[in-house]
Amino acid sequence: MAPKVLIVEDEPELRTALRVRLSASGFACETAGNGKEALAAMQRSRPDVVVADLLMPVMDGYALCRRIREDQGLADVPVIVLSAVPRHAIEGAESLQASRIMAKPFDARELVKVIQALLREAALGG
Repeated sequence: MAPKVLIVEDEPELRTALRVRLSASGFACETAGNGKEALAAMQRSRPDVVVADLLMPVMDGYALCRRIREDQGLADVPVIVLSAVPRHAIEGAESLQASRIMAKPFDARELVKVIQALLREAALGG
């Protein structure tokens, strides 16, 4: 069964592009337009990896990461944060508890490699 990736992005074009690229790379993708939609999707079906924007309406990536880490059933799900905000300027980057932070614009091939690496780490229990 294909690993499940939840894409959380408020820009529809980028959300679609990510879904198409990751699906073509063998991942089963679900999408959400903000953190609130993402949490609802995660309650329906637990993803193997979350790829989330940082700055979104309704519920941003900061709140989403916090809620994921507070939920015992989701706390171990790897989260990749995508942001146009430079890493050094992300307020409380460490408190995000994201598995990885990638800058926008990003290389889609690199994103696929990061997802694959996180899936390998999770399979090894770490």
